[in-house]
Amino acid sequence: MELLEDIFIRCGRCGKVIGIHKEAIEFETSVYDHGDNGMGEEIEYTHDGFLECEHCGNGVSFKISGYEYPVGAFDNEFCEISGGTFEEEPHMGVIYSQDDFDSDYAYPEYTRVERMIMEIAQNPDMIYNISPREFEEIIERVLQDEGFETALTQQTRDGGRDIIATKYEMGKPVVFYIECKRYGRQNAVGVSIVRSLYGVQSSDRVNKAILVTTGHVTQGARRFVEQQNTMMSIIDVGEIHDLISRSAMKYRG
Repeated sequence: MELLEDIFIRCGRCGKVIGIHKEAIEFETSVYDHGDNGMGEEIEYTHDGFLECEHCGNGVSFKISGYEYPVGAFDNEFCEISGGTFEEEPHMGVIYSQDDFDSDYAYPEYTRVERMIMEIAQNPDMIYNISPREFEEIIERVLQDEGFETALTQQTRDGGRDIIATKYEMGKPVVFYIECKRYGRQNAVGVSIVRSLYGVQSSDRVNKAILVTTGHVTQGARRFVEQQNTMMSIIDVGEIHDLISRSAMKYRG
């Protein structure tokens, strides 16, 4: 298990952004045996970090943890920070070798994204092991399979517009902003995320905004979305798997 992306921390005193390359983060591991009643061993990866802002001398401490259970499968992740904020919440994943994940032998005629879709259709838990960008690519493809025209935005600073999707109704285009959050099972999607997405949608005057997430959606977030009536919706992990399964069935014919 390892970090999927570099970390960027904003100093809580002066606002300077400090970058840390993911390869520079070293994790301590602890192994727990759940005995005969479990699914084998659980591995905890933990990094307790501290840095001092070069601009103002402010100290920032942070902790990042990830869990494999059973071994080889992503189970959960956790992060906290004091003295600053994460620009983007860090995410961890189990990085498979080419032999573990690449389905060239099983599905030689399919693209990389189609192969991932077919793998996840067979093993839904694998959705927690892919990177946030791969998650966006998968969501874009399943939307295409549902009849949308799509555009995947740049990987950083998309402002709530990971995917711009268009569908034509009665000859008129209906535009959707899609925000993708590939979170762990226990990571919460709170009301601040949907409020921000709604603000971008309202500012750009698009027809609808959709949040697609593998994380836990809080009741506050769901209430806010419901209050917007047809202007917003949430696609949670169960619906994501339904879309992925429909796409996989199309590929297999």
